[in-house]
Amino acid sequence: MADLEEKEQSKVKCNQIASKKVKIRKTSKLPRGFKLSGIKANIKYKNRFDLALIYSKVPATGAGVWTKNSMQAACILYNKATIKNKIHAVMINSGYANACTSIQGDKNCILCAKSLGDGLLVPSESILLASTGVIGEQLPMERILKGIPKLIHNRNNAKDSIKQASKAIMTTDTYPKTYGVKFWLESADILENLSNNKNPKPQDTKNENITTKTHKDSLQENTRDDTESSKDSQKEKVVKSKKDSQKINARIWGMAKGSGMIHPNMATMLGFILTDVAITQNLLQEALSEIVQQSFNQISVDGDTSTNDMVIILANGKAGNKEITQKNKDYETFRDSLKLVCVNLAKKIARDGEGATHLLEVVVKNAKTLEQAQRLSKAVIGSNLVKTAIFGKDANWGRIICAMGYSEAEFDSKKLDLYFESKKGKIKIVHDGIGLKFNENKARTILGADKVRIVINLNDGIQNAKAWGCDLSYGYIKINADYRS
Repeated sequence: MADLEEKEQSKVKCNQIASKKVKIRKTSKLPRGFKLSGIKANIKYKNRFDLALIYSKVPATGAGVWTKNSMQAACILYNKATIKNKIHAVMINSGYANACTSIQGDKNCILCAKSLGDGLLVPSESILLASTGVIGEQLPMERILKGIPKLIHNRNNAKDSIKQASKAIMTTDTYPKTYGVKFWLESADILENLSNNKNPKPQDTKNENITTKTHKDSLQENTRDDTESSKDSQKEKVVKSKKDSQKINARIWGMAKGSGMIHPNMATMLGFILTDVAITQNLLQEALSEIVQQSFNQISVDGDTSTNDMVIILANGKAGNKEITQKNKDYETFRDSLKLVCVNLAKKIARDGEGATHLLEVVVKNAKTLEQAQRLSKAVIGSNLVKTAIFGKDANWGRIICAMGYSEAEFDSKKLDLYFESKKGKIKIVHDGIGLKFNENKARTILGADKVRIVINLNDGIQNAKAWGCDLSYGYIKINADYRS
């Protein structure tokens, strides 16, 4: 039965999931060792957060997934050449995309990384960059460079810093998009970990005489964070199961931006995922690539794919788990937790589509293969005719069948069942490939809900897939007609 068996996870109070007997809970806390900041640098508009920093106290392992648009922004090319280094920080600006900016755009990336690295006292090769906004214009470097000292000074793990950073990466978004979870991993090194954290020592400050006051303040903040992390270790980091085995608490947290130019294979979408799990670069990349395919690559707003799309994940190992080096139980727990974060961020992006009035979810069930299910769901979610029908609350199921037909995914139309669902009810529209007589008023009421689900049961296998998008309204045209003004 294709009822609403998977309730919106973000609305479940405790937001607990049992993933192979491992509980995953929602949390607003950053993973250990990370700090954020966001400032108003007046990059394109005045009095608007537009420059953000992600900082890891210790070098982090990085992985990334990048836009498939052949016209790639300077920051994409820079990050591709940098991502396999150990990473200390990511700087993100909104307002200008630094795309189609030729050699000067590349030089600006190098200058941004050097200036931030100098301020943080870390190598410039440990800096990643991201930009979003208008294509074809150079970054206002004077304003960005002027803002870097404040960006560094303001970095923190407090709620205000998280809010300001998530606002600073927005363009036409109407609200910040963040999501985090905590979970438990096995850890053979737990006793040693406890011993190392029992009496935290202040960070070595022998070089303080060559730092500015800003950096002294930062060192003091780092020391306080060590103490807070130690308290976390005593209260939350380690738990003892009934079987007397030791487990360690870890976190994954992410923020994203995206509202328009959203289409499968990502779009004007930036995603930044942080975790304190210790994991090899190869497995981190494999997990990210797999989960992006099931989350961010399954959303569509308007069919456009941007020059600047990226999803970056940083793993700094501060949780204290034994490094994940193979696909064991810890890897599965990590992957499942990462999927929960990415899916929730993807759904928030889809719901915030430019001018959107409905969040649309397309579920393809009982397909022969996962690829078939994904291809069909993406075709339906990407159809502008389907989107406009949802906006008009019109149960025009022929548009759905049409989109499935041009998806190039083979399926047996004679086995197909189709439903519309929402919190206002459920109605079956097609059975065994044949349209049914249905109550138009009831269908209109169902399609009037904020969140609408189209369920397509192929009755031909066991594979399932979901895609997310929104309706296409008059508001989308207005926003994009005025974008550069």
